[in-house]
Amino acid sequence: MTALDEAAQTYPAAVELERLLGDPRNPTNPFGFDSVVARDSEAKFPEAFASEFAQHLGLSFVPSDDGGQLSTMDETLTLARLVSRRDGAAMPATMFSVTGAGCVLLAGNAQQRKEVVRLLAAGGVIGFAMAESAHGSDLLANECRLDTGDAGGFRLNGRKWLAGIGDRCDALVVVARTGERGPAAFTAVLLTGEQLAAVRRDQPKRTSGMRGIDSVGVSFDDVEVPAGCVIGGIGRGVEIALKVMQFVRVLSTAANLGCADTGLRLAMDFAGEHRFGGRLLAEHAQPRRALATAAALLLACDAVALSASRAMHVLPATQCLWSGIAKRVATDLSAEVFALCSDVLGARSLLHDGPFAAFDIARRDNVVVRHIDTAPDANLWSIATLVAQFPASAPEAAIPDEVAATFRLGDPLGPVRLDRLDLALRGMDPVTAGFPGMAAAAVAELAGHPAAARVKQVNARLSSVIRAMHRVRARGAPGDPQRLDLAARFCWLHAAASCVFFWWFNRQRCLYSRPAGSPGWLSAALSVLLDRASDRTPRLDAHDTTEMYALVENLHTANKLFSAVPLVLGWEVRSNCER
Repeated sequence: MTALDEAAQTYPAAVELERLLGDPRNPTNPFGFDSVVARDSEAKFPEAFASEFAQHLGLSFVPSDDGGQLSTMDETLTLARLVSRRDGAAMPATMFSVTGAGCVLLAGNAQQRKEVVRLLAAGGVIGFAMAESAHGSDLLANECRLDTGDAGGFRLNGRKWLAGIGDRCDALVVVARTGERGPAAFTAVLLTGEQLAAVRRDQPKRTSGMRGIDSVGVSFDDVEVPAGCVIGGIGRGVEIALKVMQFVRVLSTAANLGCADTGLRLAMDFAGEHRFGGRLLAEHAQPRRALATAAALLLACDAVALSASRAMHVLPATQCLWSGIAKRVATDLSAEVFALCSDVLGARSLLHDGPFAAFDIARRDNVVVRHIDTAPDANLWSIATLVAQFPASAPEAAIPDEVAATFRLGDPLGPVRLDRLDLALRGMDPVTAGFPGMAAAAVAELAGHPAAARVKQVNARLSSVIRAMHRVRARGAPGDPQRLDLAARFCWLHAAASCVFFWWFNRQRCLYSRPAGSPGWLSAALSVLLDRASDRTPRLDAHDTTEMYALVENLHTANKLFSAVPLVLGWEVRSNCER
């Protein structure tokens, strides 16, 4: 089966979307880099993307049972990734409704769900307002109130901060205080029509990246809210929002993947055409290692994000942990991709015109993703809390069928059930519990390859970090920064374990356009993840550099997405004689 046939079979909607988006370097393409540079310079909203694709992409995360177009979450992730390759702001322009709509799809009644899907199908936008300027990530300190009003309804008073696309939303989900203390003191409501018209919206706030995707403050002065606007019942607002954030965190990795793909691709172009010392830059050892390391970082993100997205179908209860890990891995590693590629491009990486202007835009857009949905430290505290509940020495566990289906691309998946998301793990994380047995099998199969030693390292250090978390927890020092350090280390090691699972369950498949079972990409991915787990700057050795550069050069020359499912792109690669 060719790469095109395999992609068409795995992600048919993504193949069609890529065809419609075309070559981003074509100056006449409204979805191309020239148009993006012009739009970004004026901080305009990505109208071309929104008008052409909002109706389609806006339903790509909605389960089919609710009238949406969600086939598999990994395909939805790939759709978002493809638009983000052109313009990081295109993803929120077409899919920013996911948080507000997700709250309704998770807990709303039939009429509310129907209304939200109707709006999305018409290209409408559902905003979300939860954060408050004075409290940031301390959600339980929020003050905006939903008090009992007349005729069984409520009155909404207060302010919310940085509501995404709040200046153009057609409906707004607000989480406000209805009680005095604890998570059950907050309720979510859906505002439309008269209620939405009564909301005061501030002047939009601009950000350095994703320009044109403005956030606004919204104010409520005795806004009358009928009882029928409540989502899921009184006191469930924080619960609903935190569960939906798991879904959003996984989907947000698409922006990191898409932006980093463009950054690496532009750097590969430059290295293949620029001469230094009489040779192409790509022929020099250090630029080759930088690009190979960037590729290893991106492929590690790819494996983790694809796995987490598929787990949304069959292991939704793990998402309280996996979504946070995916978010941390994608935001941190994609930033390192840009740092390495910037060194290859030099001063060109800073220019806002010319053939590499899209690089700076993609880099700025990528930074924004780190700080939306969940603050980095809040995310790590959540991970630390979950890991501290693992047994310090868990017995080796068998690998459930659900785990195999999660990691094995192409396996049939059941529908996404948002109502099965949870705020705590009920039992042990299946990757952590199953990894010792998986590691032993992988080491035996990889005997003689450098990847075998790295799998052993991951196994030993994963157990070590869990034991260390227990020791720190036993000291009982609240807010101990070492807990965050250990949680970050756990993220890298869990990501490495996930890469091993991903390789193992796809050994019969040609990942990244390499022969079935090829461990070259795995060795490089484990190398960079182990470096991060040791607080070292990732750098590949000579063996992994050779393997990874050959892989990424092959994908780039063949015009394929830097992904395990290498879609053929609308990016026309030029030969050296044309440069």
